[in-house]
Amino acid sequence: MSMVSEKVNVRADRATVFNAYVNEMSSWWPWKGEYTYSFAPEGTSPDSIILEGEVGGRFFERFADGTEHQIGTVTKWDPPNEIAYTWEVEDWPTPSIITVRFIAEGDTTTVVVEHDNLPDDDTARGYSVGHREILGVFAAHTTS
Repeated sequence: MSMVSEKVNVRADRATVFNAYVNEMSSWWPWKGEYTYSFAPEGTSPDSIILEGEVGGRFFERFADGTEHQIGTVTKWDPPNEIAYTWEVEDWPTPSIITVRFIAEGDTTTVVVEHDNLPDDDTARGYSVGHREILGVFAAHTTS
């Protein structure tokens, strides 16, 4: 199994950054970029992406036709410090785990994303690119 770690500095306080990550995800999530960041099946399009704020909460995508796809489950909820959730892909042997830490550093916050239990190094390289892109879009949204 493989792991990737990416980080971004955001010019905002930790509580603001945490809130934007968990409560504004649909506003900043990049549905398309280097990769397609949606599980929307053919015939519909992405509508929203939701992270329910509690251990056991769902991380899921809702599509324009009203159907939903559960991506994972929240496994740690420690606002505004850290969250973790599973990332489940149908043909992977086990779910991967995404841990997001929010580290206050003066008037900025460093967001560290660690994605562990990826099935192999090639998958890890792809997810590293994706996490960098997603974090860049998130930082731009949060500081605008």
